[in-house]
Formats: sequence, C-alpha cells, structure tokens
Amino acid sequence: MAGLLALLGSGVAWASLPRVAAVADDAPQWDALAIAPLSNGGGTGMRMAATEAVEPIEFAPQRKTPFVIEQPKPVNPPQDLGPIRVRGRVGDGLYWSLRAAGASPRAAAQYLAALATEIDVGADVSPYDGFDLVLGRNRELLYAGLDRAAASDLQLVRWSANGRNQWIDAANADRPAPVSAGMAWPVAGHITSYFGYRYHPILHFSRFHAGVDFGASWGSPIVAAADGQVVRAGWAGGYGRQVQLAHGGGMVSSYSHMSDIVAQPGSFVHQGQLIGYVGSSGLSTGPHLHYEILKNGSPINPLGVRFSSAPIVDTHLADAVRARLKSLLSVGMKKA
Repeated sequence: MAGLLALLGSGVAWASLPRVAAVADDAPQWDALAIAPLSNGGGTGMRMAATEAVEPIEFAPQRKTPFVIEQPKPVNPPQDLGPIRVRGRVGDGLYWSLRAAGASPRAAAQYLAALATEIDVGADVSPYDGFDLVLGRNRELLYAGLDRAAASDLQLVRWSANGRNQWIDAANADRPAPVSAGMAWPVAGHITSYFGYRYHPILHFSRFHAGVDFGASWGSPIVAAADGQVVRAGWAGGYGRQVQLAHGGGMVSSYSHMSDIVAQPGSFVHQGQLIGYVGSSGLSTGPHLHYEILKNGSPINPLGVRFSSAPIVDTHLADAVRARLKSLLSVGMKKA
C-alpha cells in the first residue's frame, strides 16, 4: 500500500494517465448530462461536443419509423327496416311455430295478446289454422290474422284513435255481433217523476209521462246512457233542446230540456260521453232532465231496460280499416 501511494504521488503516475481534451466552460454537454439542475437551464437529449476519440464516418443511415395509414372505413347506409310479413301453420304449438317462422319473442307475445282480445287462444286455435302477422319498421305488431279451419277468420288491424290503441277485426268491421248492455245513469241527480200517468204541473190534468225526470242543477253534465249514434240534436218543441241516440235493434234514448247541446248530429258516442247540459228549455218548470227510452218508436220504462243490441256501425271507420288491411296484406312474406 505504501508503494502504491508513493507511485500515485509521483509525477510519473499522473503523466501516464490519458489526457482529456479541454472543454470550454460554456459548453452545453454538462447540461445535456443533466448535471445542472433544471432551474439553471439543464436539459437532456442535447448534442454533445466531439472529443479526440470521435472518428468521423462517411454515411450515417437514418432510422425509418414504420407507420401505417388507415383508410376510413366505408359507412354502410342503415338498412331499410320496412314492414315484414310472417305466415305459417300453427302445428303443434302456436308460439313456437311463430318463433320458427321468424317472429321475435316480443312479436309473438304481441300476436297472442291481440288474438286474446277476440278468442280464447288456448282453446279456439287448432293445429290446422294459419297465422299471419305484419310487423312495422320498429318491429311492432300492426296486423294479426288467423285463418281458422273450423271457425270464422280473424283479421285484426291495430288502430289508433284519441290517443288509444285498439284491435279492430276488419273481417267483421261492418257486421258487429250483438252485445248485451245495461243503461247507465245519464245525470247525477235524483228521480223526481217516474214513468206512467201523472198530474201535469203546468197543464193541470193527468197525462201519460213517457219517461223519467231527474232533478239536477242547471248546467249539470248529461252523458250517453249507452253507445249509440246521434240521430237528433236540436230543438223539439215542448221537449226543448233534445238529443236522441240510436242504439240498434229499434232502441232509442232521448234527453230533453237541455240548456246546451254538445253532441253533433250523425256522430257516434260511447257510454258515459258528454252530450249536453241540464237546463229548463221547452215546457218545463225548472232545471231537470227528462229521459226516455223508445222501442220501435213506443216509450218504455227506462228503469226496466236491459237490452241486447248491435252497436251502430261507423261506416267511415269500417272503410278506413279495410283500406288499412289492404295495405298491410300487400307486404311481402318474410323470407326464411
């Protein structure tokens, strides 16, 4: 160790070490080596000054960076999800036959629900029947048909009216089946005079009272006692302002002494629909509703009426439904 220290202390030892080229104080390589702090301007990646050990070369190849230019993918136009038609035989099971023909679970469920508005799907569908349905752009059910081997066919068209969807059987749109219906109370009030002979308060003699009188305040709403067509809406002599509704089967309901009429002649109304307001027009002693029921033109007791009748057919609606059916059935069958 003593000999080594002696050697290093001698000038010969220092002279034998390789000499480094002098570097100017302002050369940036110290900063490039990140010796100087960033706050004093130090940086990295800077080109360093060449030393005596550097050997020049004739050519320095540039490294090529590989890159790929991707072409934009073509935008396929959206498919036209137009109406489609699905048909087939019921066979061993209606639901699975629908699915096998291409109907989605949602469409199959809608089809069964539509049929259920007219028939018992579990009992009234046979393996020999044929199903027929049309789906719209959003694959909602627009038409539900059933060709039945042992019963009348069904042609149910989805119909929207007054913000409500319903299924109308286009096959029987102009031949509605008779229905049994009771009469609803036409006004909120109490009976002040019954059907039959009574002493007339104005004429002062006994006469036949052809209806029932309801005591109600002026302007109280009067509603249709049952579905029907407005066959009269206007002034009717001693009856004052009067509305009459035809319910089929020769049955007509009559509402008299109104203060104002809402129903329009020729229009169709549903049970409970507003047709006018209580008043005292015509031969009347005060605000009330005189309510009559006529059978083939003869008055009968309204309180004993429960009748079977065929609903009035709206011919305009029936024609529109048939036109809609024709359009739906022009849709081609969905290809498997």
